Amino acid sequence: MNTGPYSSEAVQQHLEERFVTLKTQVSWDKPSALMKHFVITWTPTLLIHDKAGRVHHGMVGFVPEDDLLAHLAFGHAKVVFDAGHLDRAIEELRAVIDLHPSSAVTPEAVFYLGIAEYKRFNDATALRRAYDMLTARYPESEWARRARPYEHIPSYAEI
Repeated sequence: MNTGPYSSEAVQQHLEERFVTLKTQVSWDKPSALMKHFVITWTPTLLIHDKAGRVHHGMVGFVPEDDLLAHLAFGHAKVVFDAGHLDRAIEELRAVIDLHPSSAVTPEAVFYLGIAEYKRFNDATALRRAYDMLTARYPESEWARRARPYEHIPSYAEI
């Protein structure tokens, strides 16, 4: 992880503060055990997993520094979300949205923020807010399409 955006000081600092990194040599002729286990077919491959080895987020290929930082932050938020730490997940997902509004991963963060708030507060309007934000800011995203069923949930203004 010493080329492209991975060599950035901000990325290196983020990795050191929040992750235990692992880098392995890649040989297409003789794939390593890690390559086989995680089905690594191209580089760079970024996988964010928990202590038990369960992958929560991944991406393949180089992206600009801000997008990489967004993916790292979102990946960490997904680990926290999947562990059921909803207050912390909400905080981290909001940070992804606020700090990286134009990243390709941000619509997914909006989607998961709606789910986390719904689960945490048992409030379906959180799903509607996610839908509204997705259709307003990211109308062409896959995540806006995935959130379409939430358009039928009344917003506070409609109640």
